Amino acid sequence: MNKAWLILLIMLLPKMLSAEPLPQNTAKGSWYTLSAENDAFGVLHHSDNGYSNGISYSWGHVGFDAFDTLAMPQWIRAISTWTWLNDGSNKDYAIAYGVAQGMYTPEEIEDPELNPDDRPYAGTLLWKPEINSIATHYANNMGLTLGVVGPASLAEYSQKITHKLIGAAEPQGWEHQIGNEPVFRVEAERIQRLGNISLTDTTIVDVLAIGEAAVGNLKSDIGGGLGLRIGNTLNNNFAFYHPLAGRAANTFAAERTNRFSWQFVASVYGSYVFNDITLDGNTFKDSHSVELIHEQAFVSLSAACSWYNWGIIFSTQRGTEQFEGQPDITNFGALSVTYNH
Repeated sequence: MNKAWLILLIMLLPKMLSAEPLPQNTAKGSWYTLSAENDAFGVLHHSDNGYSNGISYSWGHVGFDAFDTLAMPQWIRAISTWTWLNDGSNKDYAIAYGVAQGMYTPEEIEDPELNPDDRPYAGTLLWKPEINSIATHYANNMGLTLGVVGPASLAEYSQKITHKLIGAAEPQGWEHQIGNEPVFRVEAERIQRLGNISLTDTTIVDVLAIGEAAVGNLKSDIGGGLGLRIGNTLNNNFAFYHPLAGRAANTFAAERTNRFSWQFVASVYGSYVFNDITLDGNTFKDSHSVELIHEQAFVSLSAACSWYNWGIIFSTQRGTEQFEGQPDITNFGALSVTYNH
């Protein structure tokens, strides 16, 4: 990465990422979540190939009664005011931010030689704001991801330190990782609550549909899926559903109660992936790459519970192959801990 470019980015980041002060008495609540994703959490098979590990910290504010009261950086407000999110009254609004690091490795991490038939080593370091516009039975969400892929993500050092601490094999092939490149992704999402049934005075079952589309050099795709949920905290948080529970805004974002709250979710999701930089390699220069499989699908299961201010979510995913010759199917899990106030 050019040093002048890096210095300029460091100088601009605080201004770019800082939000306006939160307006007084506008948000009903705030939340903070620490999440860890790892293929070691996979239920049926554990390995270090594919999406190996990720960690993220996210936070957000919920319960705004008007789009104009959302606290966000001015440049995000300038590009989001004209979108369909700001399209009428009788809606609630929420905003979330997240910082995440991800790492992707081939199957044989102890082999220092490049395997042209397995996926590249790749690391990402990303920042993402997401705005939620919430009606009675549907929600429209829009997110922007900015970051970098390559050595600047520091994924190599994170994995080596983690493996040393837990006594795992040291990865030897990071010298072959994808080169530094700024990345972005703009995504739009629609969540529709199709119906719900009350099993008891407190327990509800509902069905949700989700449709997504995204474009960017990080990843471009379009897809949709269904989720079946059961629990006693479903009515106020459908807008934060995602097939991958660990990557949602937050299962408990809209509801904090003084009782034990729980829910179970089963999801199916299919997508057409146009490009994925962690598989396709760098956009404007040569790097290791594999042949992307465009049609992808996965199933996921998640369980969540909360008590007063604290909540915990565990989810696991199994998916189809993402590239030609992939040695194992996609399989990883996520564990998230949340504090609400």
